[in-house]
Amino acid sequence: MHFHKFFSSKTGFTIFLIVSIGAGVGYSIFSVKQMHSETREFVNIAMLDLFSEWNETEFLNYTSNRMQKKLTNVKLQKINIVFTKLGKLLNYHGAYGGLFNSNSSWLQVVVCYQVSANFQGGKFAALVTLIKQHGEWAIGKFEYKYAFFPIERQLGSLKLVSIPERFNSDILY
Repeated sequence: MHFHKFFSSKTGFTIFLIVSIGAGVGYSIFSVKQMHSETREFVNIAMLDLFSEWNETEFLNYTSNRMQKKLTNVKLQKINIVFTKLGKLLNYHGAYGGLFNSNSSWLQVVVCYQVSANFQGGKFAALVTLIKQHGEWAIGKFEYKYAFFPIERQLGSLKLVSIPERFNSDILY
């Protein structure tokens, strides 16, 4: 009986409302942190797998159905050539980024990470946008830039070779 009186008063209702909002905000923050951890782990595992030994089939396994339908053989061949020329992975710098509000709706969240790696033949950087597909994370968009190191060696001198400031770039989606 006292329970009913508590919620029928303005003070009781206000306290209940504040506690409910606080619990909702707390749950939302926990969910966002959990999603960030989950998506970052997915990106790091996928990119390390792909960068350590590039495989077109493996790349397609990580991509969304929608992206697979939009990819042309020309785009896939181009990225295959890029990774062939880059050669062996030297180091991977990890995924940076996370969850952002969409430009189209404040309720929609966009999951986007920047990744970069150094290879024997150059540098590679990508912007990886994820989507949830059948309860699993998948790559929805893959924008990348690369720069090849010059192959010519300057014999008889130590010469500093600068990497071009401008990367070549492409978008896979």
